[in-house]
Amino acid sequence: MSALGLASPLELLDELKRKVRALQQLQFQIVEIVGALDQQGAAETLGYKDLVEVFKHALRWDPKVSRRKLAQAKALCPTVTPTGSRVEPALPGVAAAMADGALSEDHVEVLAEAMAALPAAAEEHVVEYALRHEPRSAKAFCKELAYRLDQDGPEPKEPEPVQPRNVVRRRWQGGRYQLFADVDAETGAKLDALIDPLAKPEPDDVRFAPEREGDAFCEIVDLALRADQYRICGGERVQLTVTVDYDKLRAGIGTARLDNGEHIPMNQVRKIACDSGIIPVLLGSRSQIYDVGRKTRTINAGLRRVLVARDAGCAFPGCTRPPKHCEAHHIRYWSDGGETILGNLVLLCRRHHDLVHQSDWQVQMIGGLPVFRPPAFIDPQRRPQRNLLRTA
Repeated sequence: MSALGLASPLELLDELKRKVRALQQLQFQIVEIVGALDQQGAAETLGYKDLVEVFKHALRWDPKVSRRKLAQAKALCPTVTPTGSRVEPALPGVAAAMADGALSEDHVEVLAEAMAALPAAAEEHVVEYALRHEPRSAKAFCKELAYRLDQDGPEPKEPEPVQPRNVVRRRWQGGRYQLFADVDAETGAKLDALIDPLAKPEPDDVRFAPEREGDAFCEIVDLALRADQYRICGGERVQLTVTVDYDKLRAGIGTARLDNGEHIPMNQVRKIACDSGIIPVLLGSRSQIYDVGRKTRTINAGLRRVLVARDAGCAFPGCTRPPKHCEAHHIRYWSDGGETILGNLVLLCRRHHDLVHQSDWQVQMIGGLPVFRPPAFIDPQRRPQRNLLRTA
């Protein structure tokens, strides 16, 4: 029997972590060699037009892989000028982390792209985040950081010709109807709000997500055709929540956040606030108390709105799921005497809700906000973590 078969799950996981770290260190060394070959003009020396062709023949790399390595080398490796002086890499913090085996190639690709639009001082923060989260979450963090650093957007330019904001392309082909839409954020959020409840998997549902969402879209078309006879969602219009700072709303500056995480300008908020299907959640204003105590574990609509305004989606560290994909979790279980109050509730997507119930992840409230303590095999000190993507 293999030695691996005699190891415990935790021993195997520790060994895997060591191997992955060693692999990532090796990947950085490969990038360094690629950078040195590029610096030395190796392709021309070997009679090739570029290193992409060299690697295609020598290493059987696809061009996509070669271009990725070359881009990483330009960002992570120092260069030598014709006079012999050394120029430090564009992303020294990212380079050091990958050299140490702490970041993957996917992390590096995300951070290099993000740093092209961020000031150099931001590198420390994005590396710190990437060291604790997967590349997809790091990409979302960088996007949010870029927004916070430049909420006013770029300097206004001369007006450009107005382009169509909303585009729909339709065609019939082979007895099927093909549809492509490119619409504004407000319309997209409304469509998400319509599709998501209808696309939830049913028990023993064998459909993949795209098929469920396609069926949901067809159902929405049917509902629209019957709109003069029936009301959608139990007698109410589908609702869209807009979270907005009260002072900014009064001043007419800044942006507000839709419940899918996208931001819209304040003048658009004023327009859509006239629609009764839009629920403004004002931050900084006096809030009505919706706590229901021990009488029930059911989350009423008012309490859920306050919970959404606080957590803005799944509160688990690094998760990007919006509120409509989340359930309210009792931190102290209702069956153990926990109350249905804001201070005992946290929004979690289904995957992280199951994880909290089935693993050693622990949730607690600190300063009125939910924090998570990871299992000891992730962090032996079990230091509390928050979802920094949700920080106001």
